[in-house]
Amino acid sequence: MIAPRGLDTRERIERTALRLFVEQGIEETSIRDIAMAAGVSLGAMYNHYVSKEALTMSLFSTHMAAASRELRHVAREHHALQEKLPAMIHYLFEEFDRDWLKVSFVFMARHQHLRQFRAALGNPYILFRTVIADAIRRGEIPRQDPELVTALVAGAMTTVFDAKILGRLKGDLATLARPTAAACLRMLRA
Repeated sequence: MIAPRGLDTRERIERTALRLFVEQGIEETSIRDIAMAAGVSLGAMYNHYVSKEALTMSLFSTHMAAASRELRHVAREHHALQEKLPAMIHYLFEEFDRDWLKVSFVFMARHQHLRQFRAALGNPYILFRTVIADAIRRGEIPRQDPELVTALVAGAMTTVFDAKILGRLKGDLATLARPTAAACLRMLRA
């Protein structure tokens, strides 16, 4: 089935925007840059997005919500923290391998858009915090501040993403999910 012309144009705009935002930076990329690289007119750009800010927020919201839905599903499939945490990290790392532009963009845009993001759409950080807080309540890990240890786990994953984006880590990121999760579990049990 051939995608409707409007959908095809929108997808082309979104993929081009992701690439330019990651390569050049969000602030450094103009709506004109995106239109030119996507091969669409400025009018077509504005038919789909009223501004670059609307485009970035749409991309951020869409991808954060999708990641949250999948992480929630992954977490429900497992019972103990020692199963949940590695599965959740593996999902995120595998998603990076599948579409590094999307994940890189979300990481780049999170500081700009996270406060505006509707909590009802889900937030991967909150899901990790919930899983960790539940493990504390069940006695799987020592009693500790769930916000602090979630920030430490998120920081460990973010640093791995950053090292991959900068080319310091080679190969598929999914192969690093197990050692990353093991290090995070050791940190939570300390």
